[in-house]
Amino acid sequence: MTIALYHCEDVIDHAQRLDGWQQEFDQIEEGCFCGDIVDVTGRGLRLFRESANLGLSQSMHFPETQWHLVLPIHWPSEGLFPADAITVLPRCERFWSVATGRYDLLVVSIDRHRYGWLERDERRLRALEVAAPVLTAVRQQWQAMTDYLQAAQAHGGPPASLQPVFLHQLEEGVALLLGDCTRSPRLDDVCYRTRRYIVDRCQVLTRARPDDPPSLMSLCRQLKISRRTLQYSFQKETGQAPVHYLRALRLNAVRRSLLREPTQRIADAAARQGFFHLSYFGREYRRLFREPPSATLQRAQTQ
Repeated sequence: MTIALYHCEDVIDHAQRLDGWQQEFDQIEEGCFCGDIVDVTGRGLRLFRESANLGLSQSMHFPETQWHLVLPIHWPSEGLFPADAITVLPRCERFWSVATGRYDLLVVSIDRHRYGWLERDERRLRALEVAAPVLTAVRQQWQAMTDYLQAAQAHGGPPASLQPVFLHQLEEGVALLLGDCTRSPRLDDVCYRTRRYIVDRCQVLTRARPDDPPSLMSLCRQLKISRRTLQYSFQKETGQAPVHYLRALRLNAVRRSLLREPTQRIADAAARQGFFHLSYFGREYRRLFREPPSATLQRAQTQ
């Protein structure tokens, strides 16, 4: 059994902490990022708890050898991870989501040879209905276990003698959840998938021409939708207006570039994402990340 705990104050570092998960996170909410991960693995099961203080746009590819089930402790936004069910993540090349600030999720991964009935509609997001007392009991049990592990870290970590207890709680919880749930999962609704498609396509089109990003009217024309539909889709799926959300993605791209290539000029990194007015770029960068781009570059140069 392995137990790993991480506290990150950089969203890029936070995204890279889950072994086997290919992730890229963009910070879309203003502030200084702070995130925590508790990762417990043993006997074909993996439980991790992930929390962060700010809103993120998340692009992920999961390990394909396992099912991945989500139990939210706190998920402020609507739709994606309902509190009264288990959400089964789809088998896909890339899964995109927006996590609003102060989210707290439990995710359990199970080897795919177990619970073969989960293959039904495996390429779609699904919700498994579980009796409320069972769901609540397992969520509270796992939340208390991960709380204990975080607290124990300050005292040198939990005693090795407790590892069988953690593993038993994990196995028992999975058996309770999947033994008691319905085997006819609810699928994501058409309206929800349409909104996600619109936001996803806008991200793709913006990233395809980072030095000359399309205007909102251009996006509407290419997707054959109205400005109102565009605004509504972004507000429901990201909690932000499209201009703010898409600008945040471009600012994150500049930040990743500065951290990856600390010898470059800030003006060049900004220009590659369509920011040619440096005072405007600097102001928006500080607003989002609570530091000037020069501080990001200096930190990268000293690492």
